[in-house]
Amino acid sequence: MAGVPLPRLPGGDDVKLRVKHALRLAAAGLAALMTNAAPAQQYPSRTITMLCWSAAGSPVDIYARIMAKLLAAELGQNVVVDNRTGGSGIVMVNALLRAPADGHTIAANTITLATLFSEQGATFKPEDLQLVARSQVDPYGLIVHTSTPFKTIDELVAYARKKPGFLNIGGPFAMSGHRVAWEVFADKAKFKSTWVAYQGGGPALIAVAGGHVDAAATNPGNVKPFIQSGKVRVLAVSSEKRIEDFPDVPTYRERGWDVVRYQWRGLMTKAGTPKPVVDRLVAAVQKAQQSPEWKNYLKQVTQLDGFQGPEAFRAQLVQDMQEMETMKKRLGITGGGGGG
Repeated sequence: MAGVPLPRLPGGDDVKLRVKHALRLAAAGLAALMTNAAPAQQYPSRTITMLCWSAAGSPVDIYARIMAKLLAAELGQNVVVDNRTGGSGIVMVNALLRAPADGHTIAANTITLATLFSEQGATFKPEDLQLVARSQVDPYGLIVHTSTPFKTIDELVAYARKKPGFLNIGGPFAMSGHRVAWEVFADKAKFKSTWVAYQGGGPALIAVAGGHVDAAATNPGNVKPFIQSGKVRVLAVSSEKRIEDFPDVPTYRERGWDVVRYQWRGLMTKAGTPKPVVDRLVAAVQKAQQSPEWKNYLKQVTQLDGFQGPEAFRAQLVQDMQEMETMKKRLGITGGGGGG
């Protein structure tokens, strides 16, 4: 009996082959899982570069530097800000897209991005970029010189209705988030005005403080020194509710115009960056924005926390792109128009 071979099971070889195949698949799946997890475990392995398309000292540069400091503490690696100015942001985006898609090169962005894809010389598409997180929102303010007769937004609207096109409003660039917010308000208030384009909100504010334009559309946080010197006053803000630093300034909505608009700032990287790396960056931004230092920064610059994850942030960008394209066509503007 001992020498009698055991009977073969029906399909025995097939069963063995199937078992071996299943084991190989399981091993391959485990290897893939470990490979996908590796970038997050190893990231960051060196200094992270945060690109910024604006000059040192600008609002987005200040945002980039505070965020770089906070992310360095969360990620355990230095985060260095590299200002790549030029081409309304095209130079910076091209630099980002030349870098490896590994999360070691990221970039600060603003609502300017929504105008950038249609700029002359822009060869990239939204799909080339991986949005990481929106960090903050910054309402728009309507600013006038203290020598003007406009003490309230209602008085300004009455004047603009009486003299169509006579009201000069200074603001950033031919097309920007500021311009869209202003034109939406003018439509709702039923008046025409003349937009005077400047190379940013700072120059527009200087222009109104010098009496070169009747009013300016800029961000309230920039206005504090000019208010303290008695040169300008803020008539309204585009936030949902009044701003703590300007408790006497009404919102557009309070005065009867449903205009709630914000400029935003956030972070992006190159499309193709492994999801675990993106997830690590998102988590680090979330944690950074819970810190007392971040909250103190927001208070100093009169801005609001506006965190959005990648999907919601992309939806915001798409909405802004559509609005700006519609507005450009209505106003007869060609090209991207500039920043925001």
